[in-house]
Amino acid sequence: MEKIVRKFKNFKEAEEAEIEYWRNASFEERLNTLEAIRIFTYKMLNYNFDRIEKVVKIRKRGEEE
Repeated sequence: MEKIVRKFKNFKEAEEAEIEYWRNASFEERLNTLEAIRIFTYKMLNYNFDRIEKVVKIRKRGEEE
């Protein structure tokens, strides 16, 4: 991945450039970035990646959450 540094005059210009960047990014690049953000977030929240946890809540018929 090539690193690029750009300067902007205001936040609106920076936001427009970011929207255009993601609009032109490939599906694979967007998916890889999303996965990196997901893993980073899980590590920050100290989630355990070693196992899958099954969570079940039994409710009576008509009962709301």
